[in-house]
Amino acid sequence: MPAIKSDNQLNAYINRNFVIRVLENPKENSVKNTKLTTAKQLSKYLQDEELKIRLFNELLHSGKDKVTRLIRNRLKIDFHSK
Repeated sequence: MPAIKSDNQLNAYINRNFVIRVLENPKENSVKNTKLTTAKQLSKYLQDEELKIRLFNELLHSGKDKVTRLIRNRLKIDFHSK
């Protein structure tokens, strides 16, 4: 079955160029608890859509291969470029 085209070009660009890894409780710091996710599914972890867009814009303009953000001491998000 072919993939469905995304209606959000920013999400499609992030998914094409980055791998998103989410750790829900960073104090445990266990590799087993990390989850791979997509840009669209990141909305399940971040309730604020504006925060997600701001995070993506910061990621695109940083120019780094790996960006890690800790959100409210409960969520650690790693972006790795492909």
